[in-house]
Amino acid sequence: MKNNPRQYVPDLVSLQMLGELNYRRLGKLMRGQEEMSSWHFSIHSIGDQESRLRLTLGKESRFTSEVALEFGPEIQKKLLFKTTLSMTVRLYHDVSIAEITDGHRQYQGAYPYPNDAMLHRDEKFRLNQQLADLLELCLKHGHRLDNTVSFQFA
Repeated sequence: MKNNPRQYVPDLVSLQMLGELNYRRLGKLMRGQEEMSSWHFSIHSIGDQESRLRLTLGKESRFTSEVALEFGPEIQKKLLFKTTLSMTVRLYHDVSIAEITDGHRQYQGAYPYPNDAMLHRDEKFRLNQQLADLLELCLKHGHRLDNTVSFQFA
């Protein structure tokens, strides 16, 4: 007899709260320079590692905006694995929520497990939590880079 594992049910309240907090975090990073189309940050982390975070405004409509996020080390090292991360974040201005998309589709709230694409059951939540972690890292340890002032707290 086959065991029927409990079906994963996404926690919509936590997912929505995470989206609202990510929207606020992005707003803090862009504050004072909302008219720009890209924002650059230097992030100093443990072990004297310098990383860069770049946010680039993409498509915009009345209620939504897309922002491309790129994160990686300041100095590229030749490694056997990819050291940069890129994702597309969609901002919903009418409800003040940010969520990760892959640029042309949104992630589902739950996936069957196992699956051919090797996605986690809670892939959408995990990706949005990764976005939260990156934005918090930048807010706590990042400095805004721009042409007029070398470094400025985000």
